[in-house]
Amino acid sequence: MPTPNIYVKIALACLLLLSCFLGGYYVEHLRFEAYREQVIAEGKVQEQHNKDILAQQQLITKQVTDDYQNKLDRIKSYYAGLHNTSSSAVHTAVATAASSTTDGTPSDPQFVEKCTITTQQLESLQDYERSRKELK
Repeated sequence: MPTPNIYVKIALACLLLLSCFLGGYYVEHLRFEAYREQVIAEGKVQEQHNKDILAQQQLITKQVTDDYQNKLDRIKSYYAGLHNTSSSAVHTAVATAASSTTDGTPSDPQFVEKCTITTQQLESLQDYERSRKELK
């Protein structure tokens, strides 16, 4: 029959194993809590950064839109005084030389104006993309 001394040693060994297990669990729990707080803090920083980027993008969009509209108004104002429909003989000669079906034909009295507007649209879109790339 085992002596009571062995039961005490077994109980102490079990208690030691249990305390090691709980101690290890507690240390890992603390590490996990620290990691979770770090992730939450980094998430808040990234969220603020995203809000700043969004505000900058909206500002860029407004600036480019306003700039495009101003340039478009100037183009229309410039070409408004140049429309002369009485010189159709020149337009028909150009129309036979090159015909286009995209946004107008050379015989269209507003053909050059439409080309200028399309070009300005492309330039404004390029400015917009350049400005957005600078945000990163």
